[in-house]
Amino acid sequence: MKPLFSRIAATILGAWSLAGAPALAADPVVNGCPIAAATLCPDAHLAGAQLREAKLNHSNFFSADLSGADLSGSLLQESRFNQATLQDAKLDAAALDGASFRAAAMTRARMPASRLTGASFQDARLDGANLSQASAQGASFNGANLRGADLQRADLRRVDFSSAELQQARLQGADLRGANFEGANLSGADLTGATVDGSTLWRGASLDGCKGCPR
Repeated sequence: MKPLFSRIAATILGAWSLAGAPALAADPVVNGCPIAAATLCPDAHLAGAQLREAKLNHSNFFSADLSGADLSGSLLQESRFNQATLQDAKLDAAALDGASFRAAAMTRARMPASRLTGASFQDARLDGANLSQASAQGASFNGANLRGADLQRADLRRVDFSSAELQQARLQGADLRGANFEGANLSGADLTGATVDGSTLWRGASLDGCKGCPR
């Protein structure tokens, strides 16, 4: 039989562990989708979801609906959003390095000051999107629709814009060294003050009415 003091101490410690100790926080779940790194949420319905500063790196959101969702400041490195809907989504200052948005619908999506190094937006719809001041070295926008997109002061070194639609896009002050615009449509685009050099590729690009483009 335990001494009286030991039994009293055990009772006090037990009561503290049940009532006074901080509870372990479970990962939140939104419409059946766990909001955590490496989550698998293909076809998820997350339209309008408030996911600011969420840690969702290495996750799969294939064909998910994230239209109007707020992912500002979130960690989304190496995540997959292929064929997802992110129309009007907010990804301000998000970490999207190595993420894939192939054939995603991202009309008017916001990604200012985001990190997009090595990300893929191949065949994505980004008309009217805001990527101003984004850091997107080595990203691919091959075949993407970027009509009227804002890419001002973005770091676009070695970015693949081949066959992209960039009509009326704004690229003022962007760093375009090593960028590939082969076969792209830059009609009416504005590259005033952009940095280009001999490694920037223009073969087959449509440059009608483009400000700052080579003649």
